Amino acid sequence: MGKTPKAVDFLLKKGAYSSNTQPAPPLILLDLNLPELDGYQVLKIIKSEERLKSIPVVVLTTTDNPHEVAKCYELGCNVYITKPVNYESFANAIRQLGLFFSVIQVPPAAT
Repeated sequence: MGKTPKAVDFLLKKGAYSSNTQPAPPLILLDLNLPELDGYQVLKIIKSEERLKSIPVVVLTTTDNPHEVAKCYELGCNVYITKPVNYESFANAIRQLGLFFSVIQVPPAAT
């Protein structure tokens, strides 16, 4: 495996983030198209870590390919959202996502 993204190092508290004392985030928004590792690899890492695996992961990406959707759910994503191309539609989708997460229960963040 090559260089890991800073976000993964942050979540795993590795490298420059090894002294990070902040708790894990309550939610992770993940795009599949990332430069160092693809989103599938990042999702595998998140869901294989005991401290992170209960964090809800929302895949937010441009593809609605049924194979890609199925693969994400098999790897443990909690919600799969296809990004609308239009800005207003995208902003509305984010508002609805915020509303969705304001009414659901998520596990407390691990430290």
